[in-house]
Amino acid sequence: MNPPIFDRVQARLRSSWPFGLIALGIVQLVWLGWILNIPFPNVEANKKVPTPGQVMASPVTRAFLAVRAIPQVVPGVTFRESYLGLAMGELSAVSNLSQRGPIVAAASLILLAALSLGMNMIRALGLGSALNLHERIPLGFGVGIAGLGVLTLITGRLGLIGPWPVRIGLGVITISGTREWWLLWQERGDFFPASPFDKKGYVAAVLLGIPFVVLMALAAMLPTSDFDGLEYHLQGPKEYYQAGQIRFLAHNVYTAMPFSIEMLHLLGMEILDDWWYGALVGQLLIMVHAVFATGCIALAAGKWGSPRAAWVSAVGYLSTPWIYRLAAMPYVEGPLCYVHAAIVYAAGWAWTCRDELKARAWTLVGLLAGGAMAIKYPSLVSAVIPFGCVAFLDSIRAKNWKIVPCFGLGVALIMASWLGKNLVDTGNPVYPLGYSVFGGSNWSPELDKKWAAAHGSAMAGYKSFALGELWSSIVDVAGKSDWQSPLYAILAPLALLRAGSRRVAFALWGFVVYLFLTWWLFTHRLDRFWIPLLAPLAVLAGLGADWIRNRAWSVWLGIILAICLFTNLVYNTTALAALNEWTADLPRLRVSLRERVDSPLLRLDDTNAPGEVTLVVGQAAVFPMEHSVQYSVVFSPEIFEQLTRDRSAEQIRQSLRDRKITRVYVDWSTIDRFKSPGNYGWTEYTTPERFRGLVEAGVLSSPIALGLKHEVYQVK
Repeated sequence: MNPPIFDRVQARLRSSWPFGLIALGIVQLVWLGWILNIPFPNVEANKKVPTPGQVMASPVTRAFLAVRAIPQVVPGVTFRESYLGLAMGELSAVSNLSQRGPIVAAASLILLAALSLGMNMIRALGLGSALNLHERIPLGFGVGIAGLGVLTLITGRLGLIGPWPVRIGLGVITISGTREWWLLWQERGDFFPASPFDKKGYVAAVLLGIPFVVLMALAAMLPTSDFDGLEYHLQGPKEYYQAGQIRFLAHNVYTAMPFSIEMLHLLGMEILDDWWYGALVGQLLIMVHAVFATGCIALAAGKWGSPRAAWVSAVGYLSTPWIYRLAAMPYVEGPLCYVHAAIVYAAGWAWTCRDELKARAWTLVGLLAGGAMAIKYPSLVSAVIPFGCVAFLDSIRAKNWKIVPCFGLGVALIMASWLGKNLVDTGNPVYPLGYSVFGGSNWSPELDKKWAAAHGSAMAGYKSFALGELWSSIVDVAGKSDWQSPLYAILAPLALLRAGSRRVAFALWGFVVYLFLTWWLFTHRLDRFWIPLLAPLAVLAGLGADWIRNRAWSVWLGIILAICLFTNLVYNTTALAALNEWTADLPRLRVSLRERVDSPLLRLDDTNAPGEVTLVVGQAAVFPMEHSVQYSVVFSPEIFEQLTRDRSAEQIRQSLRDRKITRVYVDWSTIDRFKSPGNYGWTEYTTPERFRGLVEAGVLSSPIALGLKHEVYQVK
């Protein structure tokens, strides 16, 4: 595909030199100026309306942060008061870094095991000699992580996990890769010749990327206060660790989703024999995905473009605030970005490799696509289906009927165990999805309707098709989003003007548009769900950076990169991106962050006696709690209702006694929030009158107020 219109545009820009480049620079400068000066949407949404007599603070913008980062640009702002000075202050407690030693050691063991397993799997496919050093390492990482997830799931279901079984098992897997490590060592001399970078570009990418990687690594080893993370990303592995087994958690429907990345938290907990520090091991490994994603992106941009395209795409991706933010939190979208970057490169390689390798190459792509779906169900749409279609086209082109079955085999090898777990537990392989088709125990039409209302898409009639909303989403993805980088919108369109890679650019743009439209049409449009499109966009940005070669463009490109990288770095150093107490004392944070989550609940936790169990009603972010609790997430059957509905006082008392529940904690503020218009909703059964009735019946004691809308009842 090489439409004449793009040839004409490029020719016109060249022939009208220098006016064409000046016009392009003006357009880019206007866009950059707008992005730098528009207030961050999420910051503005959280601002409180000032009372009479108060003055609203200045809008928070990228330009505002950049100006405040440099001493004396704003008169009176000293280095200590500047944002860079404040960032240096957060890095000053270097003596606390020794606390991260066990976290790094445990993460390193898991990483080495994943790499060994992945490269062994690549060798088993017969692709060891076909892929060079730069390809085997990042692709082997993804295959190995997916494989470790499957092995952890299987051994966990059998109750074979524990500190020593996990430590020994990972050690054995690491040793099994000795031959691969030796072969990599022998190839080390070919590093630069085989690299997509030239030496200068490689050095530039490393030097520019180091600050972002260091901050990401330090942020990843800080505890999170994010609700979703504390509710299921970390709480699920914690319950598996405490039980010594992976089992169905009826009270937490989210844990029935594919949990491949959450297995990293579980492995960390087992290695350190500590659920709190083990969670930080998993978070550090989530951050490592960003590094390997950068490698895959650079490989793609270098293979289909040039050394300049490789290092610009790498640095552009690493500097994106979204990538920093996701590396510092236990979300799975960061790993999803990696998998989509790896699939893009692997599929491109499979499309062009020798005919005798194609079936095996597409098996590798299938393993990566299955790994994406093992992270999150929507990857069926974003990875499995589109690359299955590409495999089908390649099978027709190459007249090789084995390609599609081999791709499907790769997907099945990873996904079979995850789907099988749900099939055994509920009778529904994709529980809680597909209820109208498969049904499923511990679910109901009412819960399914509630789930659909919260997660429903435009295609299901839950979101608007208004053009205004579509345009708003496009602008948000292009750069308005708090955590987006302006670099993509500036450089990625220029990839269509680069001679020699236009066919690839069209394919990548097609994938970007597909990811955006499927996000807009088939999801509930949560912003982080569109993040996987950053991977192909980064490759396009690298290709766009090399659309033309002359000194004027090189100088202008350097200015653009300097502005974008600096503003991104400044933003990443603030608490707007993520918790930035990088060198803080971890035991102190363990206590202080508990207070930030739900201070009444955590104060109650401190008074628990050994053997006491608290039933938590309303709140589900219970990961920081040190003592035994029972809870239910908003989309699972509510435990309090299950234990009390249609039962006498004596039956209720017995049901509480059977579960060893000694106290009931009620978070009315969270329940009210869920019941507010447009929110998830909460069972109408749980009311203050219901609790007053249990007090009058002698089942519960009179409530003790722990906060404005937080109560605890003692079970009599």
